[in-house]
Amino acid sequence: MGEFYTAIGVKQESGPFCVIKQGERVFLARAEQLLWTTLQGQFLEKNEIYPEMCFEKAGGCAKKADEEEVSYCLRRLTNRRLVVKVMANGAEDAQKMLLKSSVVVPAAPVFEIAASTFFRRAFGEPGTVSSHDKLWRKQWEQRERSVLKMLGIFGDVSKYLEAIEGSQEALPKRLLKYWDVLEMYDRESFLRTLCRLHEQKMIGILTVQEKEV
Repeated sequence: MGEFYTAIGVKQESGPFCVIKQGERVFLARAEQLLWTTLQGQFLEKNEIYPEMCFEKAGGCAKKADEEEVSYCLRRLTNRRLVVKVMANGAEDAQKMLLKSSVVVPAAPVFEIAASTFFRRAFGEPGTVSSHDKLWRKQWEQRERSVLKMLGIFGDVSKYLEAIEGSQEALPKRLLKYWDVLEMYDRESFLRTLCRLHEQKMIGILTVQEKEV
């Protein structure tokens, strides 16, 4: 069992570096920006955070923030609930545990995401595929877009899991038009999809329902 840290909120698309969490806009200092960006979509143990920051910035962070300052920023962001700590048996377990009790939102408008971007982020390959796979890719992309659209309307993951397990009334009526999409998932496959979207930074966690964590 370990302690894993991850970032909460989504980055404002334009202007000064600003994190949006539950409708609140929070401006971060330089070292806090580096830390929050490193933890976005990742679940790291405390001793992994500073090396990961240096790796992502090719050593640049060592000149801008030493390890002691990063530890201070971690405490500060944790106190402000811009970073949360999860007790789990591994990073994957921590991600599933947190997402099950989170309210999430797409990190960018769905219509702005190109089809090739969906495919490349999901599979780490170019967006071009052989002709016999084009239909499959189109169907897969439409399903992914539908999930992001749903999360843009209503982001309470626990309610989606209730609906998938048979409690359709758990979701707002305006989401019923997406019911055929939800029927393609069981609980585990839906969680795996959310985990991947989170890891790819295509969704962010707006808030965590404390009673569930």
